[in-house]
Amino acid sequence: MEKSGKSIGVKRLHVALRRVPHWLLSVVCLGVILWLTLSPDPLGDTDMEWFEGADKVVHGLMFFGLTLCMLVDAKRWRDWRRMKLPLVGGITIVGLLIGMGIEFVQPLCGRSFEFRDMGADAFGAVVAGALWVLMDGALTEEDKIEGKQN
Repeated sequence: MEKSGKSIGVKRLHVALRRVPHWLLSVVCLGVILWLTLSPDPLGDTDMEWFEGADKVVHGLMFFGLTLCMLVDAKRWRDWRRMKLPLVGGITIVGLLIGMGIEFVQPLCGRSFEFRDMGADAFGAVVAGALWVLMDGALTEEDKIEGKQN
């Protein structure tokens, strides 16, 4: 007979993550992003060929990841309870503002300010927030069908 509710794997993941501070994922992700975006030459001399606009894709992915980490950390802090739209929106805005702030600081670190990078950062953060709303809402509806109200 199959257990209803959360799978055993998800329960194990929750137990394992309880050992990690609620803010750690976000801080580590932000640290990596700060190093990549504020270091004068974070990857050194590489002979990799990039396609035009590849850096915008990377910016979008970085801030998608940062926003997702902040959302996961917030959900963990809330003991895995569903987060309402204002909280998800606020966290998404924080991710967006961090991206904007980094762009303004980059000229002080020998890097260039680019509005398109800022747009890519914002896009990544907003996509993460929007997907979170869709997925968290979908999971909650599934729980209601099974009779498990959170």
